[in-house]
Amino acid sequence: MKRFILILMITTCGWVAKAQTVADTSLLLNMFSFHVSGHLPGGDLAQRYGMNLGVGGSYMLKLQSQWMFSAEFSFFSGNDFKEENIFNIITDDRGSFINIYGETGEAAFYERGFYAGLKAGRLFPIFGPNPNSGLMIMGSAGLLQYKTLIHHDGEAVPLLTGDYTNGFDHLSNGFATSQFIGYMHLDSHEPINFYAGFEFHQGWTKNRRDYNFDIKGPDDTQRKDFLFGIKFGWIFPINKRTSNIHYYY
Repeated sequence: MKRFILILMITTCGWVAKAQTVADTSLLLNMFSFHVSGHLPGGDLAQRYGMNLGVGGSYMLKLQSQWMFSAEFSFFSGNDFKEENIFNIITDDRGSFINIYGETGEAAFYERGFYAGLKAGRLFPIFGPNPNSGLMIMGSAGLLQYKTLIHHDGEAVPLLTGDYTNGFDHLSNGFATSQFIGYMHLDSHEPINFYAGFEFHQGWTKNRRDYNFDIKGPDDTQRKDFLFGIKFGWIFPINKRTSNIHYYY
């Protein structure tokens, strides 16, 4: 009798778990994602750089109540640098650098930075194939950091080499917020899971170098930096059984 009851309980639990699929039930889901993004700058950041591209990853937790939480890191880079005038003190009248051999040389400047933050928001399943898909709205708080990467051939221009570049890279960071609004899709039958939408960043940053060659001292200016763009991410649920696309919790 006891063995029969045990078998009955196991069988019943199995049927209950199978009934709770992504197709018909709001689930507790643990997920990882990989994302790509593209942003246009605004505010003070637009005076220094142009468009950037980003890549990154995140851990996402979706509750049965449709509330969502996430920890995210995004690295971004750009090739459009607008403040070449900061190098006027070490260039000639034509904007060329003079190396230790008295010859002219060229250099390239790039934007490099990252955003790291904690996010919270909610999924609204007002459209989509199932209760685990729909409108996703998230807010975030974290750290925004960026600097200018200086590249030139060789080490013939001393002030563009080694630690001297710290006096020109204008490393800046500070508290930032971020918002995302878009669509999240968890497929009912196929492993095609993604989100896509619009992303916005606001940063209150400061220059963190003790000495900047172009202004001959520190820069304590409070900067207001903005990023506006689009973002696409691939989602990989970690509590998904690939054999029958059922979810368990």
